[in-house]
Amino acid sequence: MPAQDVLGRRVAAAAIDAAIVLLLLIVVAKTLGDEGATRRSIWAETSGSPRAVFFLLAFAYFFGTELAWAQTVGKRVMKLRVVMDDGRKLSAGPALVRNLVRVIDWLPILYVVGAVAVFATGPRRRRLGDLAARTKVVADDAAPPPPPRDRPEDEDILAQVMR
Repeated sequence: MPAQDVLGRRVAAAAIDAAIVLLLLIVVAKTLGDEGATRRSIWAETSGSPRAVFFLLAFAYFFGTELAWAQTVGKRVMKLRVVMDDGRKLSAGPALVRNLVRVIDWLPILYVVGAVAVFATGPRRRRLGDLAARTKVVADDAAPPPPPRDRPEDEDILAQVMR
């Protein structure tokens, strides 16, 4: 599948995920927030510990869904998934790294850095989190990686003994 098609689907998936995170913000603001700040903004309602709860829940949403299914809800709807550079299944370490780096995408000034990374990576179109974690987002119907090359049986036994 062409990278541009995946990029367009990633943008749509990000919009769906942003709507979910906005809903999460509203729930946290209304349940834990300062109702006196309502006249200013929903964000103002979450100052202090409710904001910390919001950030932890938002991180848990991205990290948890990608670790469990290699997809957020947005990626699932848009038929995308996260895999390792070589096509292997996403594991906990890379999922953690790609989502910790997501903070750069969220910060008002630094999101420009993330956008530059997407376009600077050429046809691969990877964000900073993908680069740091050595992951990529692929179409969910993308071909699996090639099988590992066949090794002689003796090599497998030797490898087992050496462990």
